[in-house]
Amino acid sequence: MMDEILRDTEEKLLIQQKDLADKIRVGEDSLMRDKELYLKVTGALEGIAIVKQRMAPQLTEAAVEAE
Repeated sequence: MMDEILRDTEEKLLIQQKDLADKIRVGEDSLMRDKELYLKVTGALEGIAIVKQRMAPQLTEAAVEAE
Protein backbone atom coordinates (compact mmCIF):
# COMPACT_ATOMS: atom_id res chain seq x y z
CA MET A 1 0.00 0.00 0.00
CA MET A 2 2.66 2.55 1.05
CA ASP A 3 4.89 1.38 -1.81
CA GLU A 4 2.07 2.03 -4.28
CA ILE A 5 1.50 5.55 -2.91
CA LEU A 6 5.22 6.35 -3.19
CA ARG A 7 5.43 4.97 -6.74
CA ASP A 8 2.34 6.90 -7.83
CA THR A 9 3.63 10.11 -6.28
CA GLU A 10 7.03 9.66 -7.88
CA GLU A 11 5.44 9.10 -11.33
CA LYS A 12 3.34 12.25 -10.98
CA LEU A 13 6.35 14.27 -9.88
CA LEU A 14 8.44 12.99 -12.81
CA ILE A 15 5.68 13.97 -15.25
CA GLN A 16 5.43 17.40 -13.63
CA GLN A 17 9.22 17.79 -13.78
CA LYS A 18 9.26 16.98 -17.51
CA ASP A 19 6.40 19.39 -18.22
CA LEU A 20 8.17 22.18 -16.36
CA ALA A 21 11.46 21.50 -18.15
CA ASP A 22 9.61 21.71 -21.48
CA LYS A 23 7.99 25.02 -20.46
CA ILE A 24 11.39 26.41 -19.48
CA ARG A 25 12.87 25.41 -22.86
CA VAL A 26 9.99 27.02 -24.74
CA GLY A 27 10.26 30.15 -22.60
CA GLU A 28 14.01 30.41 -23.18
CA ASP A 29 13.54 30.04 -26.94
CA SER A 30 10.89 32.76 -26.93
CA LEU A 31 13.09 35.03 -24.81
CA MET A 32 16.02 34.60 -27.22
CA ARG A 33 13.83 35.52 -30.21
CA ASP A 34 12.50 38.57 -28.37
CA LYS A 35 16.03 39.59 -27.42
CA GLU A 36 17.20 39.33 -31.04
CA LEU A 37 14.26 41.46 -32.21
CA TYR A 38 14.92 44.00 -29.46
CA LEU A 39 18.55 44.32 -30.56
CA LYS A 40 17.51 44.77 -34.21
CA VAL A 41 15.00 47.49 -33.29
CA THR A 42 17.58 49.21 -31.08
CA GLY A 43 20.08 49.12 -33.94
CA ALA A 44 17.52 50.61 -36.32
CA LEU A 45 16.78 53.42 -33.86
CA GLU A 46 20.50 54.13 -33.51
CA GLY A 47 20.74 54.30 -37.31
CA ILE A 48 17.89 56.80 -37.46
CA ALA A 49 19.54 58.90 -34.75
CA ILE A 50 22.79 59.00 -36.78
CA VAL A 51 20.96 60.01 -39.97
CA LYS A 52 19.04 62.73 -38.11
CA GLN A 53 22.26 64.02 -36.59
CA ARG A 54 23.94 64.18 -40.00
CA MET A 55 20.91 65.86 -41.56
CA ALA A 56 20.58 68.48 -38.80
CA PRO A 57 22.95 71.01 -40.43
CA GLN A 58 21.17 70.63 -43.78
CA LEU A 59 17.75 71.05 -42.16
CA THR A 60 18.94 74.14 -40.28
CA GLU A 61 20.41 75.59 -43.47
CA ALA A 62 17.18 74.90 -45.38
CA ALA A 63 15.14 76.59 -42.63
CA VAL A 64 17.36 79.67 -42.73
CA GLU A 65 17.08 79.86 -46.52
CA ALA A 66 13.30 79.58 -46.31
CA GLU A 67 13.09 82.69 -44.10
